[in-house]
Amino acid sequence: MKQQLLKNQYFRTGAALGAAALCCAFAMGSAHAVQPAISMGYDHALVLRSDGTVWSWGYGGGGQLGLGNTSTRTVPTQIPTLQNVVQVVARGSFSLALKADGTVWAWGDNSGGRTGGNGTSVPVQINGLANIVSINAGTDTAAAFATDAAGQVYAWGSNSSALLGTGQTSPGGNPVPRLVAGAQGAVAVSASDAAALALRQDGKVLAWGSNGNKALAPVAGTATAPVVIDALGSVQAVAATSMNIAGQYYALKNDGSVAVWGQASTNATYCGQKGIQNGGFALIDISPILGLSRIQQIEPGDGHTLFVDADGAVHACGVNSAGQLGDGTLVNPSTEVPKIAHVAGLPPVVAAAAGSAISGVIGVDGSVWIWGKGTNLGGTDKSTAPVRVLGGNGAAFDAGRVGDASGTFAGGQTGPLSNVTVDVGATVSTLHRGKTGRVYVAALAGSTVLFLGPNGWAPYTGGAFPAYLSGALPRSVPVRIASGLNFSGLEGVQLVVGYGVGDDAAAAAEMVRAGRYKVVHTLH
Repeated sequence: MKQQLLKNQYFRTGAALGAAALCCAFAMGSAHAVQPAISMGYDHALVLRSDGTVWSWGYGGGGQLGLGNTSTRTVPTQIPTLQNVVQVVARGSFSLALKADGTVWAWGDNSGGRTGGNGTSVPVQINGLANIVSINAGTDTAAAFATDAAGQVYAWGSNSSALLGTGQTSPGGNPVPRLVAGAQGAVAVSASDAAALALRQDGKVLAWGSNGNKALAPVAGTATAPVVIDALGSVQAVAATSMNIAGQYYALKNDGSVAVWGQASTNATYCGQKGIQNGGFALIDISPILGLSRIQQIEPGDGHTLFVDADGAVHACGVNSAGQLGDGTLVNPSTEVPKIAHVAGLPPVVAAAAGSAISGVIGVDGSVWIWGKGTNLGGTDKSTAPVRVLGGNGAAFDAGRVGDASGTFAGGQTGPLSNVTVDVGATVSTLHRGKTGRVYVAALAGSTVLFLGPNGWAPYTGGAFPAYLSGALPRSVPVRIASGLNFSGLEGVQLVVGYGVGDDAAAAAEMVRAGRYKVVHTLH
């Protein structure tokens, strides 16, 4: 990049290349709507509205609502100190948020050091994290995770089950994020109390944590550092949930089918798959879940799991003691017959979440629905069918429309320009994953635009934008632009990342129209 940029006469002179309008649009950044999202904890919920604000409700005894107190709220209430948020995570009695600037914020119960400090009832930034594009956390008292634009995974919190990936277990809390060695190239992480899964950009699945009786991965030992689960092949998403001690795990295959493996306890907990007795454990070999197809999203809870298909329909399996499967039935787990439940009465769904005996979704029309144990969430103790969430004024709560769903974009540099490492990255909205599209990486200097393509950097001279990646859009695209190079003389160059849906020029036009791009870093 350095030679191409420094020697390129257009770049050095700042000559206009007929892209002034594009430069102006890029330089304004992207203060655009985000895709609405929902996340469920033990007894509280978070909703990310399309305007980037976060709303919480439910039990607040640990400060997990982020409202500065420990009161319970039965209707969604805006967290006033959070703006420009692109992802939220509710787990146990604590919460996380990722802002558009790549910073991570936490609040609530600090068990294991998950909030990065002593626990707080208002969001506080987690130190040591930058350029983050994805966050997640284990249930209850487990660890938290962040993936940056370079595909590196950071972990903090409890390490009693080796969730920090250090190669060993350790007692006490670990409030400082540390790099998970061996998890490079990751695009997303999902975790239970027992173990973590990471999806790499090449579709391979990494696993680390407790590996009792090889429930997590078919390798010897505890898998306290990341190992590849080769038997899965290439997948497009992963999910982990707590199930007794060893946990239960899912992989979304590229054809829309779902594979499951891990520990089983009763028929109700493993979607009808047969467990094989192994030293006191009933284990599930990696096998498909029959009755599920064209799945696009998996949301694991504590004993039950939700699946959203390509039509936005919701399916569920697992424990149904509080009606959390949402099919109008209520059965004690000890007597339940395994089944795939199909949730009726909902609009097409764009986001879903499973908590502890509680489920929630957001419809394409912005409506929010919950079912299961909703005592502190404005519902009943056992709602067996979806109930619309109401706001403080008694009207239906509106999370906002998906519209032109945004992605998440980040970038940054390490070191001075004389010896710099530069990373940028994009995370694709769940609405667009798997669709045909283009990912773009550009550099701006004055009115000059250069695009990074398959053959390196080239000035834009009109026509279709050269794409960094073409084809089916993946979950995440980390891009390392430089590693230990001398970029002296390139101060002020702005790096832009974006993506569009469609082919060639149509994808670029769709990206600009939707505002799905961002100036992620300025070289300094």
